[in-house]
Amino acid sequence: METTRTPGALVVGSGLAGLECALTLAVNGFRVEVVSPGRVGRDGATHRVQALAPWVLVTAPWVRGDSPELFLADLKRRGEGEERCGLAEVLAAEAHAAARDLIEALDLEPLAGGPSTLPGDEFPRGLRCLTRGNHVLLAPLVKRCEVAGARLSGRSLVVGIAANGGRATGALVFDRATHKLRRVDADAVVLACGGVGAVFPVTTVPRWVRGTGLALASAAGALLHRPEGTQALPITATAPLYFPTSAALLSSRIRINGRTIVDFQDVEAITRAIGKTLLRGATIVLEPSEVDGLSLPPYLRESAAFRTGSGVPLTVALHHGIGGVAIDTWGRTSLPGLYACGEAAGGIQGRRRTMGTGLLEAFVFARRCARAVCHDVRSAGPAPSAVEILAPPLAADAALLEGRLDALMGALVVLRPRREVASALREVEDWPVEGEASLDERARLAGIRRLAAVAILKGELARERVR
Repeated sequence: METTRTPGALVVGSGLAGLECALTLAVNGFRVEVVSPGRVGRDGATHRVQALAPWVLVTAPWVRGDSPELFLADLKRRGEGEERCGLAEVLAAEAHAAARDLIEALDLEPLAGGPSTLPGDEFPRGLRCLTRGNHVLLAPLVKRCEVAGARLSGRSLVVGIAANGGRATGALVFDRATHKLRRVDADAVVLACGGVGAVFPVTTVPRWVRGTGLALASAAGALLHRPEGTQALPITATAPLYFPTSAALLSSRIRINGRTIVDFQDVEAITRAIGKTLLRGATIVLEPSEVDGLSLPPYLRESAAFRTGSGVPLTVALHHGIGGVAIDTWGRTSLPGLYACGEAAGGIQGRRRTMGTGLLEAFVFARRCARAVCHDVRSAGPAPSAVEILAPPLAADAALLEGRLDALMGALVVLRPRREVASALREVEDWPVEGEASLDERARLAGIRRLAAVAILKGELARERVR
């Protein structure tokens, strides 16, 4: 097994959180390696933002009369006490300045008309943006990381955390091109590998976003925060998946088995109604108003279903993980040397997530995480050599397990009855595992998904007991 030394930090994931964290570390003198399973900058949830909706939404206090305090009050109201102490306060305090920096960093161009008022808000906070020149969303940040000297390693899957004496000291990396393992020694490991979307069969995120943060943190014994907390969205039922926007969902007609359903108060209520009826085999169709229909992409407006009935078939997809690895306000986990930011981290917004804050969360906490790494590593000194690898168990019969997870988790995207959750947990926990030395990529990926599913299902049962 090859061993390399990265005196500094290893960043797991190349979405907005991972790249911004790596850039901040690199410009502060750290040698940084970014490890990502696909193409760097294009294999995470951030990259899908451009294709998922008509615009990139950046939500923050923008207008006179609004304030960080009012923004925090709304975050707290939606969080219902399920957020971690201090995290929402950080997001609210830094939102306005960070949103401006984010727009500059990604070279975004705000649309005319200024911010719009999102459902449930009193102030206009949703600033709609497009990439200038229609460039790939993260391309400017990838370039800046390269210029700063960060090593960007694509087609590399982190499959375990290296540790010594209760401190993370690097990671075990599976090279998808050579099918070899290498141990990367580092003074800090940052989990910026996205949420849990692809633990579920229908999701808005790429297949790589399968709860790697949950799985690695669980295997390493780090504390999790409400891993069952997720957000699902109504999306088009045929690929490529598309979110019609909250405004269109709330103002358009939605037909379930031909019957018009009206008076939805929010997107969460629509999602629950659709999820419930889909389990009964119902057909759901969105009939957008003339104005809202114009926001749909041409491929939908020109589709046979839309042209014949002016309707768009809908389903629901797992969109965002609200829970995740437990962090403090600087991105530190309960395991020294291990940090988390972006969607891999949990507890910033509690029960319900405010639309348009995903990129902002990633940006704010990536920077803070990098600052914490700089401080901690310089205070504690270099990490010792690894003496153990803490990794998710490899799954036997990987293809069969993936199929079972599709069936089990597919029924739990929106509604999670206790009996079904308990039954699914028993089956997933009891699934046989293989030896740790296997070089089967499918077994590695299935093992990660399995352990993330266990964390979600256990979290759901614990939540039910509290209720």
